[in-house]
Amino acid sequence: MIPELVPEDFVAFLADLWRERGWEVSVRERSDETRFVVGTRGDGKRGIIYVFPTATSTVTERHLKQFVAFCRKRSIDVAVVATQGAFAEGATKVASQRSVHLLDRSTLANTVEEGGFEDVLAQYTETNGLVAVVERLQALGVPIPASVADRAGEIGDSLPDLGSRLPDIDDPFAAIRSALGRGDDAGESDESETQSDASGGTTADDADGDGDSNDADGLADRVRALSSRSLPAAVVPLVLAVAFVLGAVLGPMLGLGGPFAGGGSGNDLGVSAVSTAGPNATADVRWNAKTTSQLTVNGTTYDAPDDQTFLLVRMNVTNRADSPTQFAQSALAVEVAGERYGHQPLDGVTGFPSAGLFEPAESREVWTVFTVPVDARSATLLTTGELRVRFTRETEISPEATVQDRG
Repeated sequence: MIPELVPEDFVAFLADLWRERGWEVSVRERSDETRFVVGTRGDGKRGIIYVFPTATSTVTERHLKQFVAFCRKRSIDVAVVATQGAFAEGATKVASQRSVHLLDRSTLANTVEEGGFEDVLAQYTETNGLVAVVERLQALGVPIPASVADRAGEIGDSLPDLGSRLPDIDDPFAAIRSALGRGDDAGESDESETQSDASGGTTADDADGDGDSNDADGLADRVRALSSRSLPAAVVPLVLAVAFVLGAVLGPMLGLGGPFAGGGSGNDLGVSAVSTAGPNATADVRWNAKTTSQLTVNGTTYDAPDDQTFLLVRMNVTNRADSPTQFAQSALAVEVAGERYGHQPLDGVTGFPSAGLFEPAESREVWTVFTVPVDARSATLLTTGELRVRFTRETEISPEATVQDRG
């Protein structure tokens, strides 16, 4: 599956795909925020991609029927509907009957691979500086924990040029790679591996389902060992890059802060959110989140199901509209590895006001809970309704579940 793109980038990506296939393309914006990518070819054929560019879009049977009628009226030869969201079952049925091609992010991933369009996609998924560092270090064989690699994107563009500045020093780096991979002393490394096997692969510190704790402990020891060595001067910048990238894991062990500090999650689950509006949002949502295997609310304890963990999201919601606005927890979901999860009801307690109704200018703290796979490494908070929402993460918000204030 291709990664979720900014709506404008998704439309531009589809247009570029058609250009690569020999179409002359123009883009037309429609009043409902959908787009038409209109194409013509030298052989006289005409085509249209009906684009639903947001991840919260659901293409319905009604949409398909209207599009089919439109294409018939204008003698369109190639009809395509694309979305970053989902297709309703009725829409899929109509498409199969009327020869309309449907494209979602999964189908587009196959199109990119089969057509060799990786370079087109790369224009819209270009990594920031820190991600480039992580990818380069992984290519060189540095054993970076998966959780750290997943979080690299959260830094954004804080290191925009570092990846391109990494020197081509594969040979001198081999010594560092070897040290990080097996430690200074081969005997100590073997002993550590034996102890890890004997313990069943987990420790008390790793009981929350995070499989990277042992890796991080060993990696911390190896980096400390590196500090006692004499290293080539050309390698020093790369060692500093290693230290920065691993800061989230090694920082607490070494008494230092890390670049990913303040993420708010209870383990290594990286949580982000997708806004559907900017400053003109109806609902302004400041939020923070954490994961936990157990919640206690008003004296009642709730345990996450087997192989699942709770994702607790606390929000400060402000209604910016001039009229009452409904923002219910049923309009929220989290996406993990392409799957969407609705909120998890808790017996006898809720973190939202009745019906999720907010008066004009009202600000209120609310919370909701999701259950997600315990081995998940990233999750995306999003809205499934039509409300225009702007999410802003604030690490000062403590993600706790408290009894709803009835006053």
